[in-house]
Amino acid sequence: MDLYIRPAQKADYDWLLDLHHTVYRELIIEEFGYWDDDEELGLFLQAWEKRNIEVILQQGEAVGMFIIFPQQDYLWLEEIQISPQYQNQGIGSTIIARLIVRARKLNMPLRLRVLHANKGAHRLYLKLGFRPISRVEHHTVLEIQ
Repeated sequence: MDLYIRPAQKADYDWLLDLHHTVYRELIIEEFGYWDDDEELGLFLQAWEKRNIEVILQQGEAVGMFIIFPQQDYLWLEEIQISPQYQNQGIGSTIIARLIVRARKLNMPLRLRVLHANKGAHRLYLKLGFRPISRVEHHTVLEIQ
């Protein structure tokens, strides 16, 4: 799959905020029972200010994003979001496969967390070889070696 990754730029702000809200609104309502615009804006701004957002491009068009943080003994995939019109086309799987390769080159596992309400993503991660390592109130943490 021909995907290009680049760091987020100031011009991406509105698109990334819209992507965040579009991808998460229904999941957040299902998991927590409500959606709070101010709270979600705050979460988005935390991610934006860390400056670790990578934009996924397909044929020059932004189709998703991810945030990855190296930790002492693992890589942490903080977020991966694919625009709904591009979901189920292998984009997320391709990006995660690349991140697995990166983690293995570093001799580290790749970890992520998924909302319990996000059953489709949870199934995908298990299919890709991730295994649950912990479960908290609203998330499952998964890892692949």
